[in-house]
Amino acid sequence: MRKDILLIRNEANFLVNTLRKTLNEAGYPTVSAQPSTFEINRISNLPDIYLLYLEGDVSVFAGTLKYLKKRILQGGANRMLFLIGNPKEIEAAYEEIPKSMVKGVFTRPVNMKEMLVSLDSFLTGGDGESGRKKLLVVDDDSVMLRAMHNWFSEKYEVYLANSGMNAITLLTQHKVDLILLDYEMPVVSGLKVLEMLRSEPSTADIPVIFLTAKDDRETVMKVVAAHPEKYLLKTTSPELLVKTVDDFFKNI
Repeated sequence: MRKDILLIRNEANFLVNTLRKTLNEAGYPTVSAQPSTFEINRISNLPDIYLLYLEGDVSVFAGTLKYLKKRILQGGANRMLFLIGNPKEIEAAYEEIPKSMVKGVFTRPVNMKEMLVSLDSFLTGGDGESGRKKLLVVDDDSVMLRAMHNWFSEKYEVYLANSGMNAITLLTQHKVDLILLDYEMPVVSGLKVLEMLRSEPSTADIPVIFLTAKDDRETVMKVVAAHPEKYLLKTTSPELLVKTVDDFFKNI
């Protein structure tokens, strides 16, 4: 899949220019445009990955969001939309385009390392008919995410999400066989993510293994009370982590 990105922003300020420079250096060739369908259509060989940098009055993006909605419907799974903004701006964008058509959201100020991890996951995770089990790893620590990807990608199709809400969004687009879920996460905790998964028929039966950095009795009791398939300490060796997942699939 093409990795070039169309960055749509209202103003080319320092933060936007830094974002574009970082994407280019990370192997995502990026062109930018204002939220104007006329300006976007002037770009030759238009990318299939759209990154909207929402800032200020989101209504100026309304026409562009409707235009991108049409392009995504025409292009199918090969076209992806990501949003950057604060929670209020992102909610305003959802008035023009359904959440199900948004691959992922990133809250300002953007953690570039985490954003690159998410982009890598969406573009390389794959939904191919490889016959391999699909594993979703959810953790707010980008270093941990990259490590887990390295440990598991030899045997499994690995998806990565750096927040609970990005995990929920990803699951609207991809089916997975197992979720490794960080128990302690900011904003939306692992416990809350599990509750959300269990409340939706499409995700209620996905098995979940909690990952926790704490092994004190109080934390363990809370983890066990949520009834995950298992729980593992983050200090567990990579070999044992992989073996635990291997054994889980052998026994189902």
